[in-house]
Amino acid sequence: MAKVVTSKLKIGLVAIAVFCGALTAATGFAEANTPSPSALEIERSFDTAMAALDAGQPEAAIPILQGILATDPKLIRVRLELARAYFMAQQWARSREEFFRVLSGDLPEPVRKTVLSFIRQIDARRGFDWDLSIGLTTAGNNRNYDAEHPFPFGLGPDGEVIYVYSSRPVKQVPALRAEGSANFRYKLEALSGPKSTVLGYASLSASILEAEGRDYDDQLLRLRLGLRHLSQNTTLSFGPFVSGRRVRGEHYEDQYGLDAAFERRGLMGGSVYGRLSYAHVDSQFSSSLDGSLATAFVGFRRSVGGSTIVGGELNYERRRQDGLNGFGEGGYETLQLSAYSSFDIRNGWTIEPRVFVKHRRFLEVNPLYGEAPSSVSLGGALRVEKSDMFLPGGYTPYFMIDAERARSDIAAFSFRSVGVQIGVERRF
Repeated sequence: MAKVVTSKLKIGLVAIAVFCGALTAATGFAEANTPSPSALEIERSFDTAMAALDAGQPEAAIPILQGILATDPKLIRVRLELARAYFMAQQWARSREEFFRVLSGDLPEPVRKTVLSFIRQIDARRGFDWDLSIGLTTAGNNRNYDAEHPFPFGLGPDGEVIYVYSSRPVKQVPALRAEGSANFRYKLEALSGPKSTVLGYASLSASILEAEGRDYDDQLLRLRLGLRHLSQNTTLSFGPFVSGRRVRGEHYEDQYGLDAAFERRGLMGGSVYGRLSYAHVDSQFSSSLDGSLATAFVGFRRSVGGSTIVGGELNYERRRQDGLNGFGEGGYETLQLSAYSSFDIRNGWTIEPRVFVKHRRFLEVNPLYGEAPSSVSLGGALRVEKSDMFLPGGYTPYFMIDAERARSDIAAFSFRSVGVQIGVERRF
C-alpha cells in the first residue's frame, strides 16, 4: 500500500494537529513566563519532528518524538503526533496502540471520535504490510521438575504399582527465535456501506526457533483467510485457518479450523475483546495425538492517564486426543486468568508486566493415580523495551523474562521454569 493518506484522513490529521495546538498551555510547550532551557530544547525538537512530518518523512520524526516522550511520557500532544507518525509510516500496530493510549487523556469529544476513526481506518487498511521481531533465547527443557519424588510408572506382574523417581535435569542451549507476519487486505465494495466496511484478508505468520543441530528446532507456519467487518467502535472478523508445525526437522502436526474475533472500543479508552477458535489436529508424530483443540478468551483493557494501559484476560483451552498412553495425556483442559499492563517511564523505557494463575486438568482418570492429574500454576512475564533507541533498519531493542511455578499432588507434574529472551523488534 502506497504511503498516501486519503483526503478524509488528512482532515482528521489536521483536526488533531489543530487540537494539539490548543494543548500547548497544558503540556508546557508555551508558557507565559520565560521557558526553561529544557522546555526550549523540547520545543525545538518538536518543531523539527513536525517539519519532518510535513515533509512526508515519518521515519525521521519518530525517533525525535520518542526522545521527547522519554523526557515526559505524559505529553498528550507529542503522543498524538507519534501515533500520526506511525500511521504515516504504516506501522499500524504501533499507531493503533498510541492512539488507544491517548483516549484516556484530556481530550474533547470531537477529538476522541477522530482518534477512534483512525483506529477504525487502521483496522480497515488495504494492501500489504509486514512485521518482524528477532531475539536470542534458550531452547530445550526449561522446566525443572521436582526431583527425587516417586510417581507410579505401571503395574507389576502381581498387580502391584511400580514407582520410579522423577529427576529430569534442566538442559538448555542458546537459540534464535524469529516471529513475523505478512498481511494483505482488500475492501469488498459490494458489502461495504457509508457506516461500515467489509474487508477480505489473508495473513501468513511464522514462529521459528533455531539452535545448533536439529534437536531443538521448532517451526510453526499459519495461514488465515476471512472477512473483517468494521464500524466506528467495533471490529469483527471470521474465517478459516490452517497451520503446520515441524519439530527437530520432522513434520510434526497440522491443524485445520475456524476462528472468530471481536473488539468493542469506547470513547474514554476502554476496550472489550475476545476470540473463539476450534481446530482439528492431525499429528504426523503419532496417531494417538490426533484430536481437536478448542480455545476461547475474553479480555478488557483500558487506557489510563493518556500513557498507560491496564487489562485482564480469561483464557480457556481444551485439547482432546484420540489415544491414551496410560498417563492421562489423552486430553486436558486449562483455565487461566491474567492481568497485564503497559506503561512508559522516563528515559525511554516501556515496561510491560503480566501475571497469571492457571489450572490444568487432564481429562482421563488414570487408574495408576486413581484420579485425573491436575496442577495449579502461578507465573508472570516482564518485557522491557528501550523505545527511544533505534538500530539500523528501524528496530528497537527489548528484553523479556518469564517464569512459572506449577504445583500438583503428583510430583511428575510439578515444576519450575524460567525463560529469557533479548532481541529487536521492527518499528518502521
